Order: sequence, then structure tokens, then C-alpha cells
Amino acid sequence: MPSAPNTQEEPSGSRHASSGSSSSSVYSSQLTARAVSPPAQHISEQSSSQQTRCWKQPHMQKMLRAHTGTLVLVLVTLAVGLLAAHSYFTGQTDRPNCAMSYSRPQYIEQTEFGRSWTRYSAKYKLFLYREGGYDVHNTANRIPILFIPGNAGSHKQVRSIASATATAYVEMLGKSPELLDKGCVGYDFFTLGLNEELTALHGYSIVEQADFVNDAIRYILAQYPRARARYRLPSQTAEFALPESVVVIGHSMGGVVARTAFMLPNHIPGSVQALFTLSTPHNNPTASLEWHVEQIYSQVNQFWRHGFHNGTLDNVSLVSIAGGNLDSMINSDYTYVGNLAPPRNSLSVLSSGINDVWLSQDHQSVLWCAQMARKFASLLIHIMDARQPSQLIPLDQRMDIMRHQLYPAIDYKQSDHIPYERITSLDNYRYIREVEGAVKLYPADMRMLAENSQERRNKARGLHLLPLFGARGHIIQIIYDPWLFSDTVRDYDEPNVQLALLGCNRTSNENVHCKTLSIPTVTKLPLKQDGDDPRVSVHALHYIEYPVKEFAGFSYLGVEVPVKYGSNGFLRAAITEQPQPRSFKLGTTSTSIKIPGNKGALQVRNRVRLDVPETPFVVLNAKIRVRRSPQAALTASPQFAPIVRQSDEERQFESKFWYNPESVDLAIHGRGAYFSADTLSTAPEDDAWTGIYMDFWTDPDFTAEIAIAVSINWYSSLNRLIKRYDMALLALSFVWACLVLAYQLILWNCMGVFPSCLQAIERLIRNGTLAAMLVAAAISPVVQIAVAHLMKSVWSDATLVQWNNLFMGVRGGGFTLVLVPMLVVVMALGFIICQAVALTCICNLGALLIARIERFTGGAVLGESKQPDSSVPVRALLATIMFVAFVSTFVPYQFAFLVIYLAQLIATARTLTTNTTHGAYQLGLLLFWTSSLPYCAPELLVWVRNLSVLWFEDAPADHNLVNVAGYFALRLLASYYMVPRLHSEQSSRIVGWMRIITYACFATALTCAWLLCTRRPYILYSVSNMASMWLAFVHCSVFFLRFSRDYRSKSPTVTSSKCSTASSGSENMSEAEIELNRKLR
Repeated sequence: MPSAPNTQEEPSGSRHASSGSSSSSVYSSQLTARAVSPPAQHISEQSSSQQTRCWKQPHMQKMLRAHTGTLVLVLVTLAVGLLAAHSYFTGQTDRPNCAMSYSRPQYIEQTEFGRSWTRYSAKYKLFLYREGGYDVHNTANRIPILFIPGNAGSHKQVRSIASATATAYVEMLGKSPELLDKGCVGYDFFTLGLNEELTALHGYSIVEQADFVNDAIRYILAQYPRARARYRLPSQTAEFALPESVVVIGHSMGGVVARTAFMLPNHIPGSVQALFTLSTPHNNPTASLEWHVEQIYSQVNQFWRHGFHNGTLDNVSLVSIAGGNLDSMINSDYTYVGNLAPPRNSLSVLSSGINDVWLSQDHQSVLWCAQMARKFASLLIHIMDARQPSQLIPLDQRMDIMRHQLYPAIDYKQSDHIPYERITSLDNYRYIREVEGAVKLYPADMRMLAENSQERRNKARGLHLLPLFGARGHIIQIIYDPWLFSDTVRDYDEPNVQLALLGCNRTSNENVHCKTLSIPTVTKLPLKQDGDDPRVSVHALHYIEYPVKEFAGFSYLGVEVPVKYGSNGFLRAAITEQPQPRSFKLGTTSTSIKIPGNKGALQVRNRVRLDVPETPFVVLNAKIRVRRSPQAALTASPQFAPIVRQSDEERQFESKFWYNPESVDLAIHGRGAYFSADTLSTAPEDDAWTGIYMDFWTDPDFTAEIAIAVSINWYSSLNRLIKRYDMALLALSFVWACLVLAYQLILWNCMGVFPSCLQAIERLIRNGTLAAMLVAAAISPVVQIAVAHLMKSVWSDATLVQWNNLFMGVRGGGFTLVLVPMLVVVMALGFIICQAVALTCICNLGALLIARIERFTGGAVLGESKQPDSSVPVRALLATIMFVAFVSTFVPYQFAFLVIYLAQLIATARTLTTNTTHGAYQLGLLLFWTSSLPYCAPELLVWVRNLSVLWFEDAPADHNLVNVAGYFALRLLASYYMVPRLHSEQSSRIVGWMRIITYACFATALTCAWLLCTRRPYILYSVSNMASMWLAFVHCSVFFLRFSRDYRSKSPTVTSSKCSTASSGSENMSEAEIELNRKLR
């Protein structure tokens, strides 16, 4: 390996000097002065003696001292990486608890859907799903649903949802056959086989699949006139309309494909009026490894934002469901659609807050999780109506039902309550009971009330009256266990048939006149803990909160309950003050919160707001301690243990419940670090981040105080940080690779020494470059926030968005705004060190193998100078012709780059056998090009998969020669020639300008990668290609500059002084060559 820059005083017989002379002879053979390499035997003797002297010293200690910074960074990177991996597997904030779903699938390929319907018939397939035991006919005649799989997804992934829907429909029809006349005829599930393409990484595949989706919808709708005429639906009275639209379900990138289909020319307007997406990254791509993916996202999101304003998407409902914390494939922040569609047409929710689901799910289990499949089936059944051409109930009614199914009722606005009016009197009740304070019912009380009113036993309900005097601005809180009324519960999905709220006035001492104003919507509070059997239905308490102002003009608030009772359960109802959230700001390390006991207020629910910035990579840990009330009996126990809920208030996106926890982890799902193009101008006003809300339900007769200690869970935050900023790691790794190569060229130009990659990295650590990068990472988000605040009134929304999206984006505040970029910078340097070590080991092992093979076969021996022979131009010309022909016609340029990279790897190994200086240069190029490999992988994988199905149509941009010209040219030149020295001793103006442009080129690449490529890392490939193109031009400049009089007179050679020192000792050197070397020394 070459020595560090301070080894210039080594004897001329050192290995570095001899290697330098060998590499410099490549150029001196083309110039007027030529340095002759010493004989191979002489080099071998010097190398042997030098190695003997080196190993007499404490060589290992010397090497460790020379690379201390590098070793420390490697250890830090490995430690953080292992800790992040361990956190990923064991430090998740949630635990998987899905029950397995089972089905009896049958997939019927639609063979008639061929070339006459779509040009993609050879590549994609359409199937009709049939559930064994339920579906009789193999022809679709009900309501059509189309399932679109996601990235590398299969058409078979529809089976759990389709099976659960078929089962739920049969059960519903068995209970209520009359629903058939209301249009509940069931669903036909169609599913697409999309060749398991990588749509998350390849934009052209998104467009092709979207085009195929429109063709499939056109085919599906064309089948129903004939099918319904042949198989009439079993209804005697209802008139069913022919389908004019298809319900679409998209998983992962299938949701993006579905949204893309709306903007293509072959889309039929109105053919899709309900779109459900499961774990779909709507706002930004998960991995921006290709520019076409980013372009599609931008165009699709702009189309959807403006489509609801110009009437294009007026009747379309968009529902986005995400898995939340356990989804490691995508960032659930990007599944929020509140900034893409108005609230009238859209809703977004995480599965941890969905009624009867109440758990996080990973990217795949959102499809097969039994709890989720049953809930999704119930949702689909409630919105079907075959009497409408859309086969769905109207939009507003449809959205109300879906909110009722998916959201906790406590998040509803008051207008969402179901109005219901009837007049009642004393004659309608078994008993009327006036209560002071609170209504408390237990099985013993219910039994006593029933026994004391046997004379009216034909009445099924009782009435409890709470006085409304002085209760203005208050609310009524009711919490009860439905097992108390187990004999009267008709359906667990409709618990609000049990209670009613009435406004009452007394007309006499014994008579009361009441008016039922509303049947309130019930919030379910799950009594679920980690480790519970997922096959057992989760028991839940029911909670009602209703404003007293709705009962203006009445003297009493009446709570109407059934008289029949079970053996367990309780009910508690009280009028109390509106619970106002107590706000607490999170400190640097931790925050202590105390909620005082419910003295006289009888509040069941208490609320706390944590004023924390919107930093989605931070996980907060809240330790909860409940202090027992001194008034409670020592032997008594509460009716229920504390129930805790996390929510984000107005956005109604993230919600999560815990039962009787000692501590909870609060994970934030915000809006992501980056805005889209016109997010600011289209986002609703209530979409702003207001902090984390925590609700506590406790037994007020038992609880005296709730103490909460909130701190940051650094361990669980680590895996969220890596998941959200993996693209930043790639971009900043390129920044370091660029710095390494630039530093190598600077030393080569100034001192004639080309250090190895590891030596250059060590010098960058020690000379303050790492410290400067850390300072830049810390101040970049601060500068972004300050400038955006100053220019908010001057810049447009689009300019503010572009400014926000620079570097790593800006979201939230606090010390994490500075800490996270600094940590990613250090991790990126460690990552590039690991790459350099791996490439160095591979190339040196390859060099050793090549040397042994050459010795065994009698080829060139180690130490001989390899100079280009006369056949080099011919081979280069043939390689160029083959390269242009293949890339222009058949192979994508990404495949050509992979071939170039592998050729460079082999060339580096071969060069290291004879010339370590030239080998260090080639290894630097190899490290520089390694950052471009991830951006070629998606297209290569798609290309190979297309070849497997004999599909040869590629995107036109995949055959652009310019995208690989720089790599190809530099690969040809660098294999045989060392990069020319552009040192300051040369007085040529042309050389000076070339040196300035070289440094400016790398500075531009660094700036571009720093500011733009975290958000759009695919730009790095083009940046690296342009830098390589300029270095190829520098190589070629030698051949042109030798014809320049100014160059010949002022700069006769571009070889290093070190190389000339080695050459001066050789035999048969002319006087002109000796004089030239003396001047260079």
C-alpha cells in the first residue's frame, strides 16, 4: 500500500517510488521527456529489503496509530448498526398479535382478457377469486371489486379479505334476509397478477400496471350485462342497476398504481368511485432510487389535489389504512391523505386505532391479519347497494359509515351523532329514579330495582334522572360494561341500542314528560394487553360523552337503560365539567406530570397534552402510576383498571389504547420530513401538529392521583431513525466518497503522492473535515428554519416547500433537529469506511490471486511494468462499438454500468500487482462509483424479470448513452493511464484552469449531494457520471496539450517529482532526461 503523504523523504528505492515511476512512464512515453523504469529485478530487491526493515519495527502498532480515527469510526458505526438491528427486532414499541386467517381459495384466470383487450396480456393476468363452499358460479354477477397487489406482490394476497367478506356476507344474510332487497348482493373479487414487479423502485412499471388496470376495469364492466341476464339475483322487489364502477383495493404500491390510473387516457370517468389503500405511501416514495418514480408521484399528487376542486373526483372516496409502528417496509407517515383530498372524500387511520382491531401490523399482515380482514369485510358490506349504478351507497352516507366503522366515536364532531326523536312518558317505563350526583348501577342494584317494580314488569326499560340545574357548559360522562345488559345486546357492532339520552321535565310529582334527543355513539375502550390470545374477541367497555347544552330547555337529563341484567358489569353516569387538556412541555431529559384526583368533579376521563415537536423519529416513554384514593375501602378494588389512549386530536390519524399499563411508548406519526409541491396551499387548517394527547379513563371513586413520568426512549427511537433516513445515509455516503476522491486528487496535484482510500479518510478525520461536516449538519436545519421564517411573507408556497425539502427536510424542533443530521453524517462516514475496507480487501486478494496465476502460467511476474501496447486502441474501439450497439438496442444502461463496475474491479486488482499508486487511483474511482450501484439495481431486476416472461419493451430512457458515457470513458482511460498531475508548478494557463475546474466540479457535486440528494438520491448517479466525464476529459487533455506550444515550453511533463526521483537512478538515461529530472526535483 502507498505510504502517507509525509513519507516523501523515503529513499528512492522504496516501493512507492518505484511504483510511481512505473505509472508515470505511461505519460512520459507520450511526451518529449521519458523516464525509464528501473529493471524489475532491481525493484524486487529493493522491495524485499524494504519489507525486511519495516517488519523489524513494531509494524502493527505503527499501522494502528496511523489509522486511529478510522478504526474509531468503524467501531462506532458497527456498534450503532448492531444496536439499531437489535432495536429493530426487539425494541419495537408494539408487539405483533394478529390471529391467522384461513380460506379456501380458487383463482379462475380470465382467458378471454387477451390481446384484443390489452397489449399487456403476455405480461399480466386477471383472475376471478372464488371462495370454496360459498361461491357457486364461476361467472361474476354481483358487485365487482378489483384487488391490485403492491411491490413484488402476488394476486393470491387477496384471499384473506375475500374469504372474510364472503363469510361475513353469508352470516349477515342469514340474520337479516331482508337486506337483499336493499342491494346487499355480495361481491365478486377480481385480482391482478402483475409479474411480481418492483413498482416501488421502477416508475415505468407503475405506468404500465396503471394502464393494465384501466383495461381490466373496462373488461370487468363489460361482463356484467350478460352475466346478470344469465344469473338473476334472488330478489323479488328490488331493481338492480348494471355496474358502472368498480371498487378498487390497493395494497402498498398498488394504491399508487390505482391513483395513477385515474390520469391516464384510457381511464373511464366514473369507473372507480371507492378506493381503499392498505399501507400505501401516498405522499412520497419510500425509496427514491429512480427519477421516474419521483416524477409519477409529483404528477399523480398534483392531479388528485386539484381533481377535487375541478370536479374530476367529486364522487370518489379515498380511504387509507396503515399498519403503524410495526410496518418496517414503508414510512406510515406517508400514508396520510388529508393533504391530498378534502375531508368529505377521504380519511386516514392507523390500524392501532380501528375499532375491534386495536393493534399495529406489519406490511404484509395488514392483508392476512384475521382481525383486520373481519373489520374490512364489515366495512365493505355496510357500503354496498346494487340498486345504484355505482353499486355503492351515496358518498356522504358512505363516508359517515366508514368513519363510524374505523374511528373511535370520541373523535367525532357533534354533528356526527345520530339524530333520533320520540316522545315518552312515565307510562313507558318500569321505574323512574331521580339521582343526585351520579348514576351507579351494578347487577345487585338492577336486581333490586326490577324486584321493586313487579307491578310494571311488562315494561322493559327504566329511567334515571340527573338534575340539570347549574350544569350549563357541562357534559355527561357514561361508562359501562356491556355485560351488565348481556340479555339485551343484539349485536356487538351496534351497542348504542342499549342506552338513550332524554331531556325531561316534570309535569307533576309523579309524572314526567321526556323527549329523546339522540342515541349517542359509543366509544369502545378495549381491555386488551400484550400477550392476550388473538383468537379470543377483545372485551371492551363502552363510553359515552355528550354535551349538556343539547338539553337546553329541560330540567333533567334522563338515562334510559334496559331492566334486564347480567351477572357482571357496571354502569356509571355523571354530569361533570368538560375535561380540558392539561398541557405540559417536554423537557430536555424528562418531564413529570401529575393529574389531581377527581375531587367532587366525578370525572371518568382526564386529558393531558404533551407539547412536543413533530419529530417522527422520537419515541417517548411514559411511566404511569395511579395512587389509591384514601376514601376507598382498603379491601375494595376499582371497577376497571386505568385505560390509556394516545391520539393526535384534529387529524384523527393515529390512535392507540393500553389497558392497565405500567408504562407506554408513544410513537409519533407526523407528516414526514418533506412536503410535496403544493401541500401548504391545499392542506386544511386543522391539519397542523398540536402535540400528543393522552386520555386516561379511571374509576373516580378509587383514583386519587395519576402521576406520569415522560422521557425519551432512545433505544426504540434508533430503529425509527434508521428507517426514516436510510436515503440520507446513501446521499451522505456519496458526499464522503466524493471528499475522499477529491482529497486524493489534491495530494496528487500538489505533492505527487496518491494516497490510498483509507489513508485519505484518516487525513479527512484528522484535518478538521469531519468537524466541519458535523457543524454544517447542525446549522443546516437551523438556517432553513430561520430563512423560511424571515421570507414567509415574501416567498410563495412553492418556494417555501422547495426550501423546506433541502438537506434532510425540516419537521419539528428541539435538540433532535440538530442531533439527527449529525448522527447520520457520522454513520455515513462509517459506512464509507466499511466500503473502503471491503473494496481494499477484495482488490488485494484479487491482486494476490492474479499474481499467483501469472507466475504459475509463466505470464508477467509481479513487479513488471505494464504499458499499453499497440493493440490497446483497437480493443478500445471494439469495446466502444459493442457498448454503443448493446446499450442503444437491447440492454439498459444500468446493466452497462454494472459491467463497467465489475471491469473496473478486475482492473484494479490487476493494477495492484504491479503499481500501487495507479492501483490506489483506480480503487478511489471504484469507491466513488460504488454509491451509484443502488440506483441501477431496480431497473436491472425489472429487466431480468421481464426477460423471464419474454417481454422486451423497456422505457426509452433506459437506452440513453449519455447516462453511462462518463463511466465508460473514464474506465477505458484509467485502466491504462494514471490521471495527469495538474500541479501548481506548471505555469500553463490551461493546466491552471483545468485544476480550478476539477476542484469546482467536485465542490458542485458535494453541494448538490448535500442539499438535494437526501430527498432525491437518484440524482447522485448523474452527478457521479458528470464528474467521471470531466476526469475522462482531464485524461484526454494530455494528448491535446502536447500539441500546444505553451504547454511544451512551460510544462514539459506531468509526471510527479517522486516518480522522477525514482527514474533518475536508472541506467541508460540521456543527459536531457537527467536535466529534466533535476529541474523537477
